[in-house]
Amino acid sequence: MEALYRKYRPRKFSEIVGQDHVKKILMRAIEEGKVSHAYIFSGPRGTGKTTTARVLAKALNCERRQNAEPCGECYACKAIDEGTFMDVVELDAASNRGIDEIRRIKEGASFRPIEGKYKIYIIDEVHMLTREAFNALLKTLEEPPPHVVFILATTNLEKVPATIISRCQVLEFRNLPHELIVERLEEICKTERIEVTKDALMYIAKRSMGGMRDAITILEQVWKFSRGKVDVKAVENALGLIGADVVDRYLESILKGNMSKLKEVIDDVYYSGKEMDVLLQEALEAAVEKVEKGKIEYLQISKALLGAVKEIKFFDNKKIYTMAFSFDLAQKLAGFIPEQGEPQSVKTEEKDVSKDETALKSKEKEDLERLMEYLRNEGDLAVFVALSLADEIKVDTGKLKIVFPKEKEFSYIILKEKILELEDAVRKSMGNLDVELSITDGSKRAEEVKNRILSLFGNAEEG
Repeated sequence: MEALYRKYRPRKFSEIVGQDHVKKILMRAIEEGKVSHAYIFSGPRGTGKTTTARVLAKALNCERRQNAEPCGECYACKAIDEGTFMDVVELDAASNRGIDEIRRIKEGASFRPIEGKYKIYIIDEVHMLTREAFNALLKTLEEPPPHVVFILATTNLEKVPATIISRCQVLEFRNLPHELIVERLEEICKTERIEVTKDALMYIAKRSMGGMRDAITILEQVWKFSRGKVDVKAVENALGLIGADVVDRYLESILKGNMSKLKEVIDDVYYSGKEMDVLLQEALEAAVEKVEKGKIEYLQISKALLGAVKEIKFFDNKKIYTMAFSFDLAQKLAGFIPEQGEPQSVKTEEKDVSKDETALKSKEKEDLERLMEYLRNEGDLAVFVALSLADEIKVDTGKLKIVFPKEKEFSYIILKEKILELEDAVRKSMGNLDVELSITDGSKRAEEVKNRILSLFGNAEEG
């Protein structure tokens, strides 16, 4: 059975998905007879570089070409598709990177085409050539015969010598948008009668990182693995992925500082045979998506995970590293997000107050609730979250005083950095009040609690 990515490889310019800027340049050059003697196709893997090179080779040798589009039916087109056309030579520089291979190309280029109009040399992963091979290739590119076209494909243009680049026309291939990949996968599924959900196709598109070839390969792998309807769960199982629900539990446990749940999630992933670096990678992707949706509380997590994904590769015991990293991050962010997302109530002394004082306290409470409501709906979400975790918020002598305990210093730092946003919100919801931030080590509060306990149980000591 032929692999799907080979079966559905584009054979004409019109079948190539995306890369419209590249197709436009090449088709216009063919129509006007101004094809360059050498091209460099640069871009990520699986984005159509080699496929486009073959289509260009067909267009230049097609016997019944329509404008710039190869017919796909003549001898030249079919032979190039089958890899038997003598005037189209493909070389994989990853495994044939020496000077001898380039010398053979140089010798062959001097002879006229045998079957077609042009001799086409397609060198894939050209950046892998040795320095000597590049020097030999340079001589050929400087004075190529008029019947020869070189197409050099690479995923690392920066590794190609500048002397080579200067003698070629460089065309940049781009990662494909998820929507285009999904659209193409739907066409394939319809033809192959594969039952699949739209969510699964979007998941596959995201995993392919913008490469159509990888997307089709993943689809085939999942299809053969599932032997039934392809859904998101089938994709996760076939690719050995962690799963969105598990990743969400992992991130939530970090946010809430729930060490026991965090250990439980990591243990579940480990004993299910999944890799720890996969967990961190998927958690990073999920955290970034949440930040993009406005969930700013995941920003710090995504930054930390970015470093962890790079570091974990240097550790033999990846589970121990993941545990240590996750516990440390959870401890730093513990309590960053309140359970209900509601502001803590204004704390008052436990004593009798007059009606005037009661009215004043009530007004302060309403003002603070109005401030939090403004921040939640129109203001900065990070300010809202940090302010929700304040130990004490009160109005005193024309100032809004906000106090944080030592263990919530992270929230204090956030408000210090966003003091202008906070002052603007206070001015719009409470009036002209100065904002005063402070942090306490908790020793005074601990002393107050101790004295209250002693006062409650003082009689017992006397007895």
